[in-house]
Amino acid sequence: MSLPEESERAVDGVRVHVCHDAAATGASAGGEAARILRAAVATKGRARVLFASAPSQEEMLRTLLSDPLVDWSTVHAFHMDEYVGLPEGSTHAFGAWLEERLSAAGPGRFERMTPGLEPAREASRYAALVRAAQMDLVCMGIGMNGHIAFNEPGAARFDDPETVRLIRLDETSRRQQVEEGLFPALDDVPTHALTLTVPALLSAAAVVVTVHGSHKAPAVAASLEGPLGAQCPASAIRTHPAVSVYLDAAAAGRLTPGNPAAGHLEGAS
Repeated sequence: MSLPEESERAVDGVRVHVCHDAAATGASAGGEAARILRAAVATKGRARVLFASAPSQEEMLRTLLSDPLVDWSTVHAFHMDEYVGLPEGSTHAFGAWLEERLSAAGPGRFERMTPGLEPAREASRYAALVRAAQMDLVCMGIGMNGHIAFNEPGAARFDDPETVRLIRLDETSRRQQVEEGLFPALDDVPTHALTLTVPALLSAAAVVVTVHGSHKAPAVAASLEGPLGAQCPASAIRTHPAVSVYLDAAAAGRLTPGNPAAGHLEGAS
């Protein structure tokens, strides 16, 4: 039996869409993100969106940025984390990665984090920009260890009073950057970063989560079915009233058999 193009179910109140491959997953997620931005612009005349900078977001971004009905001149864009300690102008910076992709659409404004030699001051500056008005949309992934942005397991706080925080990166997160081809070796990956906190991410009106690949399947299962808490920061998405999760079949592979989000995979070939 072949997989359907897409299956939608609810898991602990979260809308979960399972698509047959990574391309379809990103396309569906990008279509949902575009719908949210169009609605925000139609209602308020502008939109604010916060993006993750990661390979998992490529197809979602491509779909979103190619939507002809999104008026990008009215969009104020932000990113959710940035390395500390990179040389100025480094192409490894998350802001550079995202700016390159957003350039084709030309949003009205793109705010970059620039930690430089004063990350604490930059955290304060960027936090003020983020808090200036509610985000209409957050587009994020889930890390291999269950992080969202760079809120790491055991260190993340669901009640964090800060908006942007300086953190030390978990080794799993640093290794993920190497495995995804973003750095040549572990020693090249910075040890610290600025990140929006869990409450800051989930303060948006809507959240679209895009995940693909079997290497993310354990984190997806922990996020949707495991205990709610800091050991899996991504589990916090279950507390948001308007979150949509888009998975490919591989990323959904560890969901419990019989779980509504995984059920259509049973017996598939």
